[in-house]
Amino acid sequence: MAWIRKALPRRTIQASAKSTVTASVSMSDCNLASVQASVAACAAVADLTAGLDFVFDRLGDEGDPGDELQYHLDQLCQQAERYTDSSLQDNAGEEWSCSPGTGELIRAACQCAVMVYDQTQPIGVKGFDIEPVLHRSPSSMGTVKAYSMWKIPFTPIPGWSGKTLVVSIRGTATVMDHMVNMNGKPKDASTLFKILSKGQRVNVQSHAGFLGCAQDMIPTVTADIRQQLLADEKIRNIVFTGHSAGVSNCKPSLITFGSPPVTSISLTDICKDSSSIGVLLSIVNEYDMISRADGPYLQSVVDLYRSRHGLPPVFNSSAATAEHDSKSWPLLLPTFHLLGDIVVLKLHLVDLPSVQGDDALSQASTIVVPTLKAVKVSPQEFAKLLFCDISTHRRKAYIERMEMLATQLWDDSSSLNTSLGELVLGTSVLNLRN
Repeated sequence: MAWIRKALPRRTIQASAKSTVTASVSMSDCNLASVQASVAACAAVADLTAGLDFVFDRLGDEGDPGDELQYHLDQLCQQAERYTDSSLQDNAGEEWSCSPGTGELIRAACQCAVMVYDQTQPIGVKGFDIEPVLHRSPSSMGTVKAYSMWKIPFTPIPGWSGKTLVVSIRGTATVMDHMVNMNGKPKDASTLFKILSKGQRVNVQSHAGFLGCAQDMIPTVTADIRQQLLADEKIRNIVFTGHSAGVSNCKPSLITFGSPPVTSISLTDICKDSSSIGVLLSIVNEYDMISRADGPYLQSVVDLYRSRHGLPPVFNSSAATAEHDSKSWPLLLPTFHLLGDIVVLKLHLVDLPSVQGDDALSQASTIVVPTLKAVKVSPQEFAKLLFCDISTHRRKAYIERMEMLATQLWDDSSSLNTSLGELVLGTSVLNLRN
């Protein structure tokens, strides 16, 4: 980013993006997904930067660009916190829980979603032995993402039997991945989602970049799954998982962590009506902006940040009076939705009786520790949330919260009776937004 600032005058950054789009229009009909992703990414950047000229104007010529980016992200979070929809309210949704076995499966899926980024990550989940099966590298152009497979020999979930194959798709890790992410125009997905509802075909559109990746990956992933089924006849369940943007007699499930929205309509209830579908969950950390990040939402966030600097909205005229007259920030209607029951993981502080000991901490009558509340929210409720934080999207944040959830589920009484040593998980480093 620093070299871009030195090479281009501040006000030419947006113009450069627009000219790149214009020069690339002649290639937009090309079947190369990488070219289409690049063109779409430039178009999306040009669109969003139309409302961020004031940011480019104030960029310094020196200093760490990472520090400047963090400054703007912090400012955005502070502006969002002025509105009630920036967090999940206590009366929103319904408290969600599951069996300890299901909780451990979700935790194992989360570990697999992290390990696909780094094969040297330690494997260790209470109650499970995870056996690595294979790993495929991504294509150089980013249209085929890296993925890995693991086997879990025993799955203590009611109604399940046999082994479970976990397929983890890697999310964003390269520049080309970012370009695929920005290729967010709706595209007909009828060839991929062949879904019937009450006997009628459901027409659905999807995020063009993610749809292109899925279409390119399906043949290879399907072949690898079939190979595993032939090699081990005890596999009865398949769990697809991933963090961020990553047959036969088997029951497929989908568990995602911090996934961006992908389909033009909510397909969760339609898919759950099928007896061949297992678990469908979209796990979201509270405040995670990526889980809301389709085009209209990002436009709403640009208007929000402009309001912090006293500038009028450029995308949503109804936001003009929100600065002074509204308790919630007006959001444009979403283009895409998450797939799976949406479960928001909300950290909050609880006063617990301390265990008497010699140190000063345990001498206090109570100690404040973070505990986890899982809340199931409807797609309609989720579409009203103003999540603007990036730190809660980190893989580490999801792993920490899944460990807390698994610990609480294994406690027979309640999460508040969990032993202090298990619950704290290092309170000095774990905070409400990370």
